[in-house]
Amino acid sequence: MTLPRDGAVEVRGLKLHYLEWGDPGGAPLVLVHGFLDHARSWERFVAALEKASAAPRRIIAPDCRGHGDSGRVGVGGYYHFPDYIWDLNSIVESLQLSRFDLVGHSMGGTISFIYAGTFPARVQKLVLVEGIGPLPAEFSDAPPRMERWITEVKLLPHRKIVEYASLEIAADRLRRKNPRLEPSLALELARTGMRRIDNGSWVWKFDPLHRTAAPQPFYSGQAIEYFRRIECPVLIVNGAESRMTPRPDIERRLEAIRDRRVAEVENAAHMIHHDNPERLAELVSGFIDGD
Repeated sequence: MTLPRDGAVEVRGLKLHYLEWGDPGGAPLVLVHGFLDHARSWERFVAALEKASAAPRRIIAPDCRGHGDSGRVGVGGYYHFPDYIWDLNSIVESLQLSRFDLVGHSMGGTISFIYAGTFPARVQKLVLVEGIGPLPAEFSDAPPRMERWITEVKLLPHRKIVEYASLEIAADRLRRKNPRLEPSLALELARTGMRRIDNGSWVWKFDPLHRTAAPQPFYSGQAIEYFRRIECPVLIVNGAESRMTPRPDIERRLEAIRDRRVAEVENAAHMIHHDNPERLAELVSGFIDGD
């Protein structure tokens, strides 16, 4: 497995960390991780992709703000979804990526299709891995959602952050949530996704503020306008055993994407890049390298 190179850019005073693999002169491919995940979560997929395709690539995987080794918003701040789009655009411009392929998992898929709909000329191929967007909301959901957000943010300082005595205990917790995880991968995810605090315990690197409900609901009508603006081919990849894929409005979302194809990965649930990175790499490389 090729070791990644660390990089960082500053975005309005916030450090955004990213990993980079491959040939700096190769075709750029950007990977955007999901909620409470981090850039190193892509490592086995990257290794599988390097085996699946001989095409020289420059692979870039950022840590979203408040995740992994990127900075946190700090006192008085919050993680509003447009901030993720701003951050992705800042990395793209800082690294001078005029045209690139884009892969997003889960929350990273939503970031990716919004970005591709905002800047359609910049994205060559788009892959949404379990990333077609959250469940839809109605306008009537907005007031209670706002009330919930305020309540949860006020209560956050009184909630205890979960601490683990060892990385092994945290890895076991990951495997209970996803039994498909190999023990070695679970331990690696814990090692790269956690930090040690003063009392010797381990905590996850992501900002606990992410555990609160966001104030803005997800509206299908708005998402569909982004889908309609996407000009590049789109590959939608779902896990055959995932419980997070079904959406009551899925046909409307898919119909809004002019050039789309859908694939399913066996022996995988929501975390496809963990459960079956080899098959995902085959699909992604075939899609990106094809006409």
